Amino acid sequence: MKTIQKVLSATALILTAALRLNAQGFIVPNGVTISPINTIIVRQNPASSDYTGFSLDFRMADTFLFNPFLDEGVRTFLVSLNQPVSLQPILADSYTELRPSNTYVFANGSPFYVGLYTGYMPFDPQGHYTGIYTSPLFGWAELVNNQGVIQLLDSALEYGGGGIFAGTQTIIPIPEPSTFGLFGLGALLLGWRFRHKRT
Repeated sequence: MKTIQKVLSATALILTAALRLNAQGFIVPNGVTISPINTIIVRQNPASSDYTGFSLDFRMADTFLFNPFLDEGVRTFLVSLNQPVSLQPILADSYTELRPSNTYVFANGSPFYVGLYTGYMPFDPQGHYTGIYTSPLFGWAELVNNQGVIQLLDSALEYGGGGIFAGTQTIIPIPEPSTFGLFGLGALLLGWRFRHKRT
């Protein structure tokens, strides 16, 4: 009877661990804002007032100069509605990345989406820039050029997940071991434990 209780207790622990693994990220309130004119502010830490961002400085004829802030920064990409803003397409260079001191044309009155990727320490131990953040945040902003003034129409920023789909509040889950894999690992551990108890 004690063996059955131990097996049930171990199974309950494994199920609890599996449920905790399924908690995949959350939307950061006010994660993306705009202020002052043409300056997009992105929260870099959901628990503090640590921010980064960029400005789109109007030049002429719907042309804007991209200027990121000079800290860890936020990598910014041109994306479309429902495209995933996550590490995999970023590493695959799937999207046009906005680069410092480059100009971009945004037609007057036509909304557009940018994907956002930030966090901490995008450097290797030798101090070389890798572009891959620790404690990453992924997000998007829907913007529009209103006669040289960039306006924020909508946005979302997620933390703790694997990314987000542009134009939505849908968080991309982090790849994780399957529940069956966890059960198998639990069964192996229990079998190993009982085998060693007998010897």
